[in-house]
Amino acid sequence: MKLASFVPVALAAALWLGAPTPAAAQGSFKIGIIDMKRVFSEYYKTKDAEKSVNDGKEAAKKQLDERNAKYRDLIGKWQESQKLINDPAISEELRAQKRKEAEELSSEAKSLEREMAEFRQRREQQLQEQVTRVRKGILDEIKVLVEKKAKDANYDLVFDKSGMGVNGVPFLLFSKDAVDFSQDIVNELNKDAPKEAAAPAADKKK
Repeated sequence: MKLASFVPVALAAALWLGAPTPAAAQGSFKIGIIDMKRVFSEYYKTKDAEKSVNDGKEAAKKQLDERNAKYRDLIGKWQESQKLINDPAISEELRAQKRKEAEELSSEAKSLEREMAEFRQRREQQLQEQVTRVRKGILDEIKVLVEKKAKDANYDLVFDKSGMGVNGVPFLLFSKDAVDFSQDIVNELNKDAPKEAAAPAADKKK
């Protein structure tokens, strides 16, 4: 469950930033462009969050594997009891004892089945809620920075070029004089990143 896979197709088609300026009123807009998908994926907190989610998945898998091992052991013991029950050479007293053991093993196995199903559903829900919560926090943080950058640069509109319309066509097909400031936002977001998180980004630029 990668966090990046939950990035919305677009944060917004465009952000109106304050009241129209005189230039905007005359039809001349200063337009900025941001690639929200790229910014989101390159932010070090997104990578940290992905690691946290993946660690949670691995921990849940380990717990399920342990329960599965116990379940297989119970089934194996139940099958052994069934063989003895069907063995004509054993006494009726031993057969009755094995029937009782088989019933107890069957009951324990069914209980464990329910427990595993509930555990799987609960952990999947918890991980989904974690992804949704962290994604929203990261996107809100990015949006605040984008709005600040846009206001400082006096943009009238900011388009998310990673955004797609309902028909699959990008919101932004062409803009003659628009400025893409995605890298500026990535740099600002990652300026306080730990060295181990910043190193891959530096290598990528080389």
